[in-house]
Amino acid sequence: MTITLEPAPEFDPLAARQTQDWQHDAHLLCCGVDPSGRFVVAGGIDHCIQRWEIASGTKTTLTGHTNWVRTIGFSPDGATLWSGAYDGQWITWDLTARTPQPVRQRQAHQGWLRGLAVSTDGQQIATCGNDGLVRIWNAADGQLIHELSGHTSIPYCVHFVPESSELVSGDICGAIHHWRTTDGQLLRKLDASEIHNLIGDLAPFGGIISLAFSPDRKRLTATGLHKTSNAPAGNRRAVALSFDWASGEKLPKQESIKKELDSTMWRAQYHNEGTLLGIVEKEVGFWKPGEVDAFHLIATPSDIFDLDLHPNQLDLYTAHFDGHVRCHHLAAD
Repeated sequence: MTITLEPAPEFDPLAARQTQDWQHDAHLLCCGVDPSGRFVVAGGIDHCIQRWEIASGTKTTLTGHTNWVRTIGFSPDGATLWSGAYDGQWITWDLTARTPQPVRQRQAHQGWLRGLAVSTDGQQIATCGNDGLVRIWNAADGQLIHELSGHTSIPYCVHFVPESSELVSGDICGAIHHWRTTDGQLLRKLDASEIHNLIGDLAPFGGIISLAFSPDRKRLTATGLHKTSNAPAGNRRAVALSFDWASGEKLPKQESIKKELDSTMWRAQYHNEGTLLGIVEKEVGFWKPGEVDAFHLIATPSDIFDLDLHPNQLDLYTAHFDGHVRCHHLAAD
């Protein structure tokens, strides 16, 4: 079952207020709200996944990985969770079980598993990792469908093109590959190399950390960092770089210009009405379609590594370095 939601007319980031704050005792690296809106889930450096029931705040710990949990995805009905970690594995979980246990585990990559995505229909999952490969899996039985090679550097993220049999992947050097999932054919490449940097002349720094499509599927947005100086010290600026999906034309970058911050945009997501939400260090920025600078920033107490909107499109959940998951209600009601 696919849950379809209409745009929320009450959406007003300027009226945002914090409504929930749940604490864990380890740094959190990823978070997501299941499509049914019942749970928020977060993965951390303690190798565990935390599941909070939103209505009650009840917390349940899911164990099975042996390294940092970096990425998660849900089935369209919210009943199944997939997690990916730096142990190179993905794990399937029955998210609705009282105490979820691993249903299926696959050693997906040699080295770290960097990114994981679930197709719109829930029938496939895609992963990428430090071995330079993108792999597509059957969600029902965990069998490998396609192994996609072609990235010349480590792919950091994958994202299914909504309502299609296509996939995009982005790597540390700023290359975006557009694949057809039925046969694994590479359809085209997009160049986002300006969000790739070097430390000195040797080590890559930055790259494409996340990918997102606008609600009308006319825009693909890659996030990361640019304007790097003294990279070992972390001097950089969070940035979102978008492409016209049909033509591949590069669109103006979006960043937080008025407030100079050393930051990385670990994740961006679109609201149903078209506003882009992106991480700017300890803040969440909001950009109107086509505008270069953020029109609003929500400040939080700690660095943010991931964010996700509740299906109601009004509650924004963020995962933090200090171990907290925080919720801000983006409306005046």
